Amino acid sequence: MDKDEIGKKIRFLRTQKKLMQYELAEKAGVSALTIVRIENGQVEPLKVTLKCIARALKVSLDELVG
Repeated sequence: MDKDEIGKKIRFLRTQKKLMQYELAEKAGVSALTIVRIENGQVEPLKVTLKCIARALKVSLDELVG
């Protein structure tokens, strides 16, 4: 999955759970700017960051990027 698709998936899951970007960032332990940049496809997220985001969204890493 490329960075644009990962960003769209994170945005989809985040909005499904009715979370704002800053709320997801707090739960994942990353900056809000990181979430914004990932969702907009501006950066390729590190695997460790994806794990934190998946945990915050209460989904598996495979569900997030698979």
